Amino acid sequence: MVLGTSEVRLIDMTRAFAAVSNRGVSTLPYAIRKVVTADGRLLYQHARAEERVLVAPYVAAGMTDLLQTAVLSGTGRAAQIGRPVAGKTGTTSSNKDGWFIGFSSGLTTGVWMGRDDARPIAGLQGGTAPARAFSDFMKVAVARRPVENFQLEVPIPDWQLEPDEEVLLDPLADAPLVDADGNPINPRPSIPDDVLGAPAPQQAPDEGPDQPWLDEVLDRNQPPPRPPAPSAPPDPLEARPQ
Repeated sequence: MVLGTSEVRLIDMTRAFAAVSNRGVSTLPYAIRKVVTADGRLLYQHARAEERVLVAPYVAAGMTDLLQTAVLSGTGRAAQIGRPVAGKTGTTSSNKDGWFIGFSSGLTTGVWMGRDDARPIAGLQGGTAPARAFSDFMKVAVARRPVENFQLEVPIPDWQLEPDEEVLLDPLADAPLVDADGNPINPRPSIPDDVLGAPAPQQAPDEGPDQPWLDEVLDRNQPPPRPPAPSAPPDPLEARPQ
C-alpha cells in the first residue's frame, strides 16, 4: 500500500500531507467558510473540526526534512518556488498517473494528472508537469504569505534516548548483529567483572542468542523425529479365555 498499490483520492492524499505540515495534527478539508443572506444575516459558518494527533511532532519534523530534500535535490526540483517547500513526486507504472503534493508557508497543495480511463501518457512523471503546475500555482498562492522556515529541530522524547552510561558499558554499540546472510551472530562477548560487578554468562561461540529459535522456525539442522516406540506383545495369559 505504501508503494501505491491501493487507489486513493487526491483530496485524501493532500489531507495526509497537510497533517505532516501541521506538525502531525490532523486537518479536515472544507470548501465553504460561511453563508450569509443579501442583507448580511449569517446563516452558516464553518466550525473548526476536532483535531487529532496522528504522529508525534518529532516524527512529522523528520518527514518534513525528507520531503524538503526531495524538492531541493531529488525528483521534485521542478516544484521549487523560491522559498522553503516540502513535497513528493509520484509516478505509477506505465506513466498512467503523475502526482506532486507539497506544502509551503502554511498552504498544502496536491496535483494529479492522468486520464479517467487509466491509459498511459507518454512522458508523464510526477517530477515533470505535476511539479511544474504545483510551482506555478504556489508562487501566486503564497505570494502574500510570510516566508516560513520549517521547524525541523524537534527534541526526541526521553524514552527514546538511551542513557549515556548504557552506551559506555556496551562494547557492541557499533558491532554488527547479523552476518552476510542476515542471520544473527554472537554479539555478546563477555564483559569484565570489574565493569558489571558480576560474571557475565558465557555463550557458545558459534551460536547467537536467537540461533536455536531460528533453527526451529526455519527447520534447519533439526534432529530427525524419533520413531515410535514398539508396542509390547500381548500377554498370552491375559488373552486366554476365562
